[in-house]
Amino acid sequence: MPNTFGPNGFQQYQGTGSSPTYEQTQLAISSSNTTPIYFGDPVQQSVSATGVGTGYIQQANAQIALTISGFTLSNGIVTATFTAPTVTPQIGAYLVLTGLTTATTLNGAWQILSTPSTTTLTFAYSGASLSTQATTGYVFTPVAGVFVGCRYLSTANKYPVWRNYWPGSDANGDVTAYVITDPMAQFSVMTGNSNTTATAVGFANIGNNIGFNYLQSGVTTTNGVSATGLSTYFADQYTLIANNPAGATANNYLPFRIIGLQNYVPGAVSPLVSINGNDNTTAYNRIVVGFNNSMPRSFAGI
Repeated sequence: MPNTFGPNGFQQYQGTGSSPTYEQTQLAISSSNTTPIYFGDPVQQSVSATGVGTGYIQQANAQIALTISGFTLSNGIVTATFTAPTVTPQIGAYLVLTGLTTATTLNGAWQILSTPSTTTLTFAYSGASLSTQATTGYVFTPVAGVFVGCRYLSTANKYPVWRNYWPGSDANGDVTAYVITDPMAQFSVMTGNSNTTATAVGFANIGNNIGFNYLQSGVTTTNGVSATGLSTYFADQYTLIANNPAGATANNYLPFRIIGLQNYVPGAVSPLVSINGNDNTTAYNRIVVGFNNSMPRSFAGI
């Protein structure tokens, strides 16, 4: 039966511990964070205006496109100047450049060392010179884990409350967040395509890395559902190695890796094929993913 679009984020079904709690880590959300975080959302470290971590987490961002006007080189450090995005590039994230054509290019992946201002970032470079050229760069930030609920002192109720999502307000003091950080965790997630009409993600994609989004092309979508507290993120087919505008280099820095197709039965038809998301021959099929570029699994440091 053809699938219909109905994502609900990253739902764990395997990992350390046992269902339904598995292995969870207590992290913190600032009570001043007004952006909701939903059950099944990937989360990342929150940063200041200069990319420095604050100790809190927030809803994770998909890959960030930076409009870069040029580069300068001084003592082995390149400074890239860009138009300020809505999201600050995080120190420790990777800037991927693919569109440069000048004789001395910076095409490749560069770990961000600092963001001295809201329009500049720096990275190390061993070349003797480089040419200035405008381009689009893409920033890939490691995820901290997947959010599965929170606890906080409610200003409305005057006592602690437990919720499956952070609504963006109502906390007196910091919020205790429960986050799956187990490096070996596996998640079930629906697929989609933020750029064009979605098709099935199939066997040829197993082993590829993949990003996420909640904006499905041609479909009216919302960022999470407050009535249920569930995420609306899906695994974004547009970020696969064959489609990503950041090129093949970006594949190393995407947050998740495709491990398999949900409920695939070798040599037979799955008895669950009539359940939405389990028809692996049509768009919006569900896949199994694990962490790829996450803070517990990112071995390069700064």
